[in-house]
Amino acid sequence: MRGDFGTEHGIDSSATVRPRRIFGRLCRHCHNVSRSSDRVAVGRRRKRWVGKPWRRFAILLVALASAALTSGSGCVGSPVRFEPSQLAPPIGDLPGWRQIFVDDFNSASLSDRWGVYDGQPGGDPLSHWDPSRVATRDSQLVLEGYPEDGRWVTGGVSNHTVAETYGRWDVRFRIDPSDEVKFAILLWPQGGDWPPEIDFLEDGGGDRQKASGFVHYKTAGGRAQDQRAVAADFTQWQTVGVEWLPGNIAFTLNGGVWATVTGASVPSQPMWMAIQEQFAGCERKASASSFAGCPIAGTPERAALQIDWVTIYAPG
Repeated sequence: MRGDFGTEHGIDSSATVRPRRIFGRLCRHCHNVSRSSDRVAVGRRRKRWVGKPWRRFAILLVALASAALTSGSGCVGSPVRFEPSQLAPPIGDLPGWRQIFVDDFNSASLSDRWGVYDGQPGGDPLSHWDPSRVATRDSQLVLEGYPEDGRWVTGGVSNHTVAETYGRWDVRFRIDPSDEVKFAILLWPQGGDWPPEIDFLEDGGGDRQKASGFVHYKTAGGRAQDQRAVAADFTQWQTVGVEWLPGNIAFTLNGGVWATVTGASVPSQPMWMAIQEQFAGCERKASASSFAGCPIAGTPERAALQIDWVTIYAPG
C-alpha cells in the first residue's frame, strides 16, 4: 500500500509502505503447559522427598532456578525470553482497556501487520526512507539512519492494519543522540486526509533529553496544532504512550500522564500508528526560532531507534 502523508512528517504518494510476513502471538498453551509441569513435579516430589537431606536440598535448588528462569515471561513467545529493555510487555486487558495487539519482535522478520517505508518523504528533499534501514534483531525492531551515496537514509514503519477510533497505544523504545536524525511516534488517519494527526512523541534531533507531543487538526481557517513538552532521557529505555478517548487525549510516560489535550481539536476517526526516523533536523532548527541551533549533541555516523515492544488497546 502507499501512505499518503502530509508535509509534517513527509510521507506522500511517492513513499511506498511495504507489508511483511505476519508475527505477533499470544502463548495460548502456556496454562496447559504449567498444569502438566505441576503434575510431573508433584509426582517426583512424592517419590524423592522422603530421601536423604541432600536430595531435598537439590530439589529445592532446581525448583528455585526454574522459577527464576520462567518468571516474567508473560506468555508471549517462549517461556524463557530475552527482553532488551528488561521489561516484558503487559499481556491481557487493563482496567478500562481491552488488549487487541501485542508485538515484542521476537521473530526473525517483521510481521505483515506492519508496513515498511520506501521513498522520499513529502516536503523533505534531503531525506530518504529505505527498507534496508528496518530490521528485527535481538528481540527488537530497529530503525537506523546513516548516510549512503551522499544522502541520509532512514527507516520507518506503519502499523496500518490496526486502525482504531479511540484507544491506547504503548511503545517501549530508546534512541541514539543525533542533531540531524529526528523521530516521531504518531497516529495517522486511516483515510489519509491530513490532518488530524496525533504525535504522542516527537523530537527534532539533539541530545534526546526532551521531546514533544502534538495534535494537528483542521480549523475554519485552515490548520492548527496543540503542542506539549516533556523532559526525560530518551537515550534510555522509556515507555511512551497515548490514551485517546472522545474529547480527550492523554500523553503518557512510563504509565503516568504528563500532558492532556481536550476539546474540538481531538479527532474522532480511525487512526493507525507509525514510527519513523527522518533527516534534516538541523535545517528545521535553523528555520524555526523555537529550536536551539546546531550543534547540540553532534551528528554520529549512525543513529538507531530501538523498539522493544508495542501494545494496543481498544476501550472496554
